[in-house]
Amino acid sequence: MLGTGERLENIRRLRMWTQARLAREAGVSPTTVSGIETGKIGRPHFGTLGKLARALGVAPEELLDSREPVEQQGPAHLSLGWARETAEGEFERGLEGASLGSLDSLSRGLDAEQGRLQRLYGEFPEGSEQGRFIKRQIREVAGRSGSVKASAMVRRHRDDVERKDAHDRDIEPSTQRRTPSQHEKLLDP
Repeated sequence: MLGTGERLENIRRLRMWTQARLAREAGVSPTTVSGIETGKIGRPHFGTLGKLARALGVAPEELLDSREPVEQQGPAHLSLGWARETAEGEFERGLEGASLGSLDSLSRGLDAEQGRLQRLYGEFPEGSEQGRFIKRQIREVAGRSGSVKASAMVRRHRDDVERKDAHDRDIEPSTQRRTPSQHEKLLDP
C-alpha cells in the first residue's frame, strides 16, 4: 500500500503539477511538499494535508497512509483515491459490500473526476505524451464509474424486490380472507 508521500506525489503528478505549483496553490512551502513526498516529513500535520488536499481537489483522507488506524483515516473506503488505487478484484469485492449511499457518492466522485480529466485533456496538444497519459486515466475512471453504476443499479433492484416481498408478506394474511367475486355472488343465491 502507498504511504502519504507516495499518494501525494501520485495525485500531484496526475494533475501534471510541479512541487512548486502545488506548494503555491496550497499555500505551503515547496520544502514541505518535497519533505512529505520523500518521507522526510513522515507524519505531516493534518492542517497541512488539508491545504494540500484542497489544492488537489481530493479529500484529506485520500492522502493518508493506508497503514494508519481506521479511526485516523476517516471514511476512506469507497473514496475516489480507493477507486483509483485498488486492484480490479479488490475493487469489485468492495463494491459488493457497499451501501447504496456509498455507491452513489462514489459514482458522483468518479463522474466529477472524469469531467476534470476531460477538461485537463483539452489543455494538451493532441498526440502529446501528457495527452495520452490523461486519456488512459479517463478510460480507467470511466470503466470504474460504469462498474459502480452497475453495482448501484443491482443494489437498487435488490432493495426494491426486498421491499416488495416485505410488503407482500405484511398484507398476505388480509388477502387470504377472499371476498366473493361479482360472478360468484350471482351464482350463490
